[in-house]
Amino acid sequence: MSDFISIVKKHREITTLIILLLFSVVVLSFSTDRKLINPKQAGFTVFSVVQRGLNGIGSFFSGTVNSINELRELKSAYEQLQEKISEYEEIERNIDELRNENEQLRTQLGFSKTSPFRNIPAEVIGKDPGNTFNSIIINKGKGSGIERDMPVIALQDGYHGLVGKISEVGQFTSIIVPIYDESSFVSARLQEGRYEGLITGSGYSDSILRMDYVKKIARENIKYGNFVITSGMNSIYPKGIYIGRVTAIEGKEWDTSLNLEIEPIVDFTRLEYVFVLKQEEE
Repeated sequence: MSDFISIVKKHREITTLIILLLFSVVVLSFSTDRKLINPKQAGFTVFSVVQRGLNGIGSFFSGTVNSINELRELKSAYEQLQEKISEYEEIERNIDELRNENEQLRTQLGFSKTSPFRNIPAEVIGKDPGNTFNSIIINKGKGSGIERDMPVIALQDGYHGLVGKISEVGQFTSIIVPIYDESSFVSARLQEGRYEGLITGSGYSDSILRMDYVKKIARENIKYGNFVITSGMNSIYPKGIYIGRVTAIEGKEWDTSLNLEIEPIVDFTRLEYVFVLKQEEE
C-alpha cells in the first residue's frame, strides 16, 4: 500500500490528469439522455479537456516568459533612468559652480574697474609650502607687466584687504610673499585713533598677525574689532588698504608700547583672485 502511495505522489501530475479524464467520462454519462456513451463523443470530450489543459499550461508558461522579459526591460529602463538622473545632477552641480564663479568674476571685474588703484587682476593657481615661506602662485607674470615688490590685494566680503607683495616674477607666473610670512613687515595704523605700528607675521596662513610698537597712550582709544590699515609711510604699500581687525591688546606696566593681535581681513584659505597694484593711488 505504501508503495502505491509513493508512486502516486511521484507521478502526481499524471494521476491528476487520469482523474480528470475519468471524472469527465462520468459527467458525460450522467448528462446524456442516452444510456450508452458515444465513444467518438467521449473521445472528443477527453481530447478537448486535454487540449484545454495543455493550452492553459502553454498560456501560463508564455505569460511567465513575457513577464520575465518585461521585468528585464523594466530593469534596463530603470538603470538608464538612474544614469540620466546622475548626469542631470552632475550638470546641475556644474551649473551652480559656473554661476558662483561668474558671480565672483563679475564682482572682481567691478572692483578692478572702480578701484582707486591701477591693478592687474590675477588668479591664484597654486601654493608652495616647500619654501621657507608659504608662497602663493598666480597666473600673471612679466608678460602682463608684473614686477617685483608690487603690492597685492584681494576683495573679500566687500573689503580690499592686503595679501602681500610680489617676490619672484616669471614670464607667465609670479610668486607672492603673503603678509603672514615671518619675513613680511608692513607699516600700519589704526583706522580710528590713527596710532601707528608695525605688522609682522607668524608664518602660518591661519594664524593671527602682530602689530608692535603702538604707543602706550593709545590703550584707552583702542577697541576690539577696530580696523588696521596700511599707513603708506616709507612703504611699498599704498595707504588705506585694510589689513585686519584688533582681537587682543597686550602690554605690561613697564612696557613703553603695546602689542596688538590682528585678525587678517583676507581669509587666505579661500583666496582665489587677487589684484597686483601697479602704483600708488591716483
